[in-house]
Amino acid sequence: MTSESDGYAPLTEEERGQFHEHGYFVRTGVLDNEELTELRNAANAILELVLNSSIYAKKRNPRLDAHLLDRGRALVRKVQPVNDLSVTVAHLSGDPRLIGPMSEVMDDEPVLMEEKLNYKQIVNLHGQKIDLEPKRDNDEVLDVAWQLHHDWGYYRYNGYPQTTMSSAVALDDCEGRGPIRVIPGSHLLDVELADPNSGSGVIARDAVGPHPDLIPLNLTAGSVVFFHSMLVHDSAPNRSAEPRRMMIYSHYPRSHQPDEDADRRNRPARDKAGPMEAKYRELISAGMTPLVPVG
Repeated sequence: MTSESDGYAPLTEEERGQFHEHGYFVRTGVLDNEELTELRNAANAILELVLNSSIYAKKRNPRLDAHLLDRGRALVRKVQPVNDLSVTVAHLSGDPRLIGPMSEVMDDEPVLMEEKLNYKQIVNLHGQKIDLEPKRDNDEVLDVAWQLHHDWGYYRYNGYPQTTMSSAVALDDCEGRGPIRVIPGSHLLDVELADPNSGSGVIARDAVGPHPDLIPLNLTAGSVVFFHSMLVHDSAPNRSAEPRRMMIYSHYPRSHQPDEDADRRNRPARDKAGPMEAKYRELISAGMTPLVPVG
């Protein structure tokens, strides 16, 4: 059980109504500056580990979603999964300020099934080689947007329910850095997927009209948006020189799959990445410095 003494305030009727009608609601000022500093430091440490373990292993760490740019830079979209890489990040995934609202919406116990850290960050590789695909569209080198999709399109491939929902915690101000953009009420639609058999959640062309009414969620650092897995959304390009880091946790109601392995979607990446990361940590312990420092 959660309580206001845990920092969790019960849902208001307005929030409850907005979630059911629009598929999301936002809470501002959930995390304070000290918490944000700790999470940003954790984000830097995670990115440094994943990038450098890729360099030393001469292959891409399976957690890393990034592209090569010009002038020896890499554009990092996300690292997934992350809970096993940071006590700070793992602790937040069970924070009553996140779990409380979800448990009220679900009327059930939320079970964590995915954690990812979206960076939208450009990193100088300092001349190091890394096994990444180049960004093909040279005119849009800062375009790190995600296409229009809904998350359940991905989750259903692994047997997770439509009632899965997410909490996205902004570690940086999002305005001008590529905010999430949503189509309010789209969680109530049966939106056609571009390829329903691929495991992708990208929706079919013009499935929500040729010019959908996308609402940018210009979250301030420390704010959280809670959203339904069927909510259609994308992510605008980050054309600033600053990262737009966002910690995203996804949970499903316990009663849907009480005996299933909740981590089945992300465990393969953890298992494949583990040996690479262990070797890199051994090298650091022996006195080697990171070839690509972050932060």
